[in-house]
Amino acid sequence: MTEYKARAAKLEKKMCETHADVEYTLGCKVCLKLLCTQCLPTAGVCDDGTSQHTLLTLKDLTMQLVEVTKLKTREDNLSGYYKQIAASIDEFRTETKNLLVLLWKQRDVQIAAIQQKYDELEKELVEKREKTESQAVNFMVEEVGVRYRELYDHREGIEAKLDQSHEVDIIKSYRDMKKEIDRLLTEEIPKLIEFSLVTSVEVKEEKRYTEIELTNERTASITPEQGLVVSLLPPKTVDLINSVDVSPCCYSVYTYKGVTYAGCGGDVDWIDRGVGGVDRIDENNKVTKSFISIKGSDVMSISVHNDRIYTLSSDSTVRVHDLEGRSITSWTHTDDKSKWINQLAIINNQIAIPDRQNKTLVFYSLNGEVVNTLPCPLLTDASVRLSAADNNSIIIFQPNSSLVYKVDTSSGDIIWQCKEVAEPRGVTCYRDEFVLVADDTKPTTLCVLSLHTGKFLSRITSYGGMGVAFNLDIIGSTLVLLQYFAEKVKFYQLK
Repeated sequence: MTEYKARAAKLEKKMCETHADVEYTLGCKVCLKLLCTQCLPTAGVCDDGTSQHTLLTLKDLTMQLVEVTKLKTREDNLSGYYKQIAASIDEFRTETKNLLVLLWKQRDVQIAAIQQKYDELEKELVEKREKTESQAVNFMVEEVGVRYRELYDHREGIEAKLDQSHEVDIIKSYRDMKKEIDRLLTEEIPKLIEFSLVTSVEVKEEKRYTEIELTNERTASITPEQGLVVSLLPPKTVDLINSVDVSPCCYSVYTYKGVTYAGCGGDVDWIDRGVGGVDRIDENNKVTKSFISIKGSDVMSISVHNDRIYTLSSDSTVRVHDLEGRSITSWTHTDDKSKWINQLAIINNQIAIPDRQNKTLVFYSLNGEVVNTLPCPLLTDASVRLSAADNNSIIIFQPNSSLVYKVDTSSGDIIWQCKEVAEPRGVTCYRDEFVLVADDTKPTTLCVLSLHTGKFLSRITSYGGMGVAFNLDIIGSTLVLLQYFAEKVKFYQLK
């Protein structure tokens, strides 16, 4: 019955308000004034006061006015945007849960004395994430959702009138709503939100009463094209934490299980170096000099792997000791012994050492057998520095050159080259994203490169007074730096 009455109303004749016995048949496209045939002689001009009416039949005028297609397109756009934000928020919630799992896992490996600290951090993490999530939800509902609902309601109303109402009623109704519809069609979509994310749970120092913190190292934004976009930020500053005196002529440094090992020459006389070896710096910064003693040879490079200390000396001998300093084995690496500093790096349970004379990289097993040799044509006779990048690549440079490059250790291919570091010295890799290179300009600075592309990203100059940085290592966010002439190992906090 209701439908019948609606259709009857649609078919009902609408009489002119001026000429009561004549039906409305025409309307102006511009001002939407309704006219009957008797109104034409006195219709006058349009609302702008200058032009004549642009007349159409009621049916034609009705179809032109009802811009359902435009409204539907706009509605579809906002609907898709709404769904995308909702999906990003779901992803954000999942990431929150994953971060909490990381937080709990880190907490479980710590002693009971820091339980209260973890509870506080959990609360801080959830509050930060909930605050950011609340901002995203409010943006989705109040900014996008409201506009989407307005478009939906207006479109539904117009489609219902088009199906059930008389053309006159449709035109009158549209005339009343015209400004509102124009606003909905032209109103600017609100700007996208952007916010900082807590994206890692990190141990600040490896010691009994561990301090931990939540770090904002990534930024995220929601866009219609990509949804939630997260980017890792490079370090911007380094702050000195501690400085420890070590033996003279230190060339290399490596940190393992909270203990730092420094490879030394033991004598500033480069002609007759006397006794070299390894200094040991424990978790309390207590130094044991000549923890490992090596007569007549300087320790140019040091690394620790599977509770074994591996050193490469100036006589091209690789020596292996246990963590108590006891000798296990040794072998001689093929290289020109008259050349100065050479280094080793442990990659995928193999020891990589440059052979400058033959321009190759030699790979040894952990017991000293040669397992592979790869060409490395960029090597020269000068000193060489290197650092393991991952299980399949290595970073190499020579201090007499501004060239830093990455080598694929399975093929020997050069992955990328960078010539932006003027005087490279120490090198290490950070967070599987960045290469940190000490540049011995005045003053010495820390250059940040992309590990994946070699692109020069930034230069950190805020720490000053570093001296010649012969070697670098990284543990968590702590940079370990060997200062050669000052005979010190320095610890910096990366931020």
